[in-house]
Amino acid sequence: MVINTMPRSYIQKNLRGQWSEEDLQNAVRDIIAGTGSVREISRIYKVPVRTLMRRKESGNLNKIPLGRKSCLNVEQETSLSRYIRNMASHGFALSASNIKKLAYSFAIQKNISHTFNNEKKKAGQDWFLSFMKRHPKLAVRKAQGLSTARAKGMTRQECAKYFELLGNVLRENNLLNTPQKIFNLDETGLQLNNNPGKVVTNKGAKMVNCITTAEKGETISIITCVNAEGSFLPPCCIFKGKK
Repeated sequence: MVINTMPRSYIQKNLRGQWSEEDLQNAVRDIIAGTGSVREISRIYKVPVRTLMRRKESGNLNKIPLGRKSCLNVEQETSLSRYIRNMASHGFALSASNIKKLAYSFAIQKNISHTFNNEKKKAGQDWFLSFMKRHPKLAVRKAQGLSTARAKGMTRQECAKYFELLGNVLRENNLLNTPQKIFNLDETGLQLNNNPGKVVTNKGAKMVNCITTAEKGETISIITCVNAEGSFLPPCCIFKGKK
């Protein structure tokens, strides 16, 4: 059995490109001021001699980034990131696979030269991980299924109506200051399939809902009852019966 131990990120074996812009600018200024030889200054700031001489002669003190250029430019990736966050806010968060396919389709439609997988018609895992690093506002989270009906009913107006009605009921029955008398019984179902899985959404989101289809597999019903003080009855689990 062969085990692949190759790291996902390339580990650099030399100091090339590990200096900062500030190091470069200070080194060139020291050379111009004559505070030391080029090799001495190169050793102090850890900037290659050839780089120092080239920047000094050209007058360009900015550091040129190293590494492979991304298939999509900054503007295109920003647009893609905005689209992903917008879809997540409407209950249609995209999975990593969706985003890879979306990036491939975007590159094809815009006639962008790319290194994506033409056979699978999607970007690779390396591109996805790099994309997530370049856009820290995005994060991978575990989604919770949300039906279309509930998504449409979860509006500001509907929530306001609910709390107005709840307040009237509490006042009419003198329950405002008696939390031990206020019980809530609810039923929920645990589906054995139709799991949305992990999706990409806004970083820091507390709850991530993903609208699912109406198709259901076997479901286990769970009934719980708790009052406003925190006291609760043991949950009741209802399994599928046998004929």
